[in-house]
Amino acid sequence: MSDESEIAWHREQIAKNRVLLDELESGNTAGGDVFPETRSEIERLKAQTAQSELIVAGFEKEHPDTG
Repeated sequence: MSDESEIAWHREQIAKNRVLLDELESGNTAGGDVFPETRSEIERLKAQTAQSELIVAGFEKEHPDTG
């Protein structure tokens, strides 16, 4: 996998995870509380998104003309 295709994959994952996070955070509640399973999935998606954002940011820092 080339650097550009890997970064493109991470950018896609960031976008997908943000959509899923919006859906999970706005729904799936019981009396105002988020279900434990949903909370776990939200935390997992946030961690994956943060990791992808760091990878993309590092790449863009090394290749400022590709951002």
